[in-house]
Amino acid sequence: MTSIVLIDDHPLAINGIGAWLTGTGRFIIAGTAGCLEQARELMEQLVHLPQIIILDISLGAQDGLEFIPALKEICVKRKFPVPRILVCSMYEDQFLIKLAMESGADAYVPKSADSREILRAIDAILQGGSYVNEKYQISKPDHAWSTLTRRESEIVYLVKRNYSAKQIAKNLFISIRTVENHLSNIYVKTGVSSKDDLKIL
Repeated sequence: MTSIVLIDDHPLAINGIGAWLTGTGRFIIAGTAGCLEQARELMEQLVHLPQIIILDISLGAQDGLEFIPALKEICVKRKFPVPRILVCSMYEDQFLIKLAMESGADAYVPKSADSREILRAIDAILQGGSYVNEKYQISKPDHAWSTLTRRESEIVYLVKRNYSAKQIAKNLFISIRTVENHLSNIYVKTGVSSKDDLKIL
């Protein structure tokens, strides 16, 4: 059977998805975690790493995508192949989906998806492929978005999660003035004039 680790800060989500996956008879739940620290500890402690990790973007105030580079470091240190990563999130924004995939996710499925779609995503990544529902895929990247730096992309991501400038500064360990400077550059590059406009792009 395929081993899976679930990383989500909502116990009901973990219990519900875990019970459903186990009930298919195809999967075993190797462990669960509700925050980045627990996820890192779990990856250090498991005798065998899972084949798949199902990861939420929002782990409370933490960014779940930060776990992906940490996981790769752990795998290098432990000399294990990197598990396939399926991001399962409430967000259905194309920018966030693109950011998740560029951050190293192998598949993206919204929490609104039905069980058949989750299985299709799992099967795709187990075969070495990737999966994003075609209705979310961007056929051609917008030039304006492609000109954003990594830091600017991170700020757009947090703006779309309704973070204030103060919260963004705290999350990224930078000053509010720096956040404002980045936002000014983002507005110029994307042609918008406010954070509200960014949220709907």
